[in-house]
Amino acid sequence: MRKITITLLLAAVFTSLSATAAPAANVLAAVQRYRQALVKKDLAALERIWTDDYVFVNGHGKLLTKADRVADIRSGHSSNESIQHEEEPVVKMHGDSALVLSRVTIVGKYSGREVSSEFRSVHVWTKEDNRWRLAFNQLTPVEK
Repeated sequence: MRKITITLLLAAVFTSLSATAAPAANVLAAVQRYRQALVKKDLAALERIWTDDYVFVNGHGKLLTKADRVADIRSGHSSNESIQHEEEPVVKMHGDSALVLSRVTIVGKYSGREVSSEFRSVHVWTKEDNRWRLAFNQLTPVEK
């Protein structure tokens, strides 16, 4: 009887842990899809990923809306040749929202200006219609 009780208790603990880990893993998967869409310049995917009121603050401090980003990518004014993780992203869950902090090296251009730098990246994701969408992100250059 004691073995059964311990087994059931451990099963409940592991189920609880995996249930809380699953949303963070889903957010990290969304981050991966987002970064792949940026590199591929996949505007259809990006428009599904970004919320309607999405805001981006680029590494030069310029504030852009969803429409601004779409126009910049469509025109070739902004592009990402590569986005490389310099450390594993950290996900902080807050209900149906998630904060993702990471450090990345980006090669490409933003708003017509060349970029090949390391940045701190902050993302705010929100769960809408059972999928994760990006509401806000900001890049801050890392001082060397």
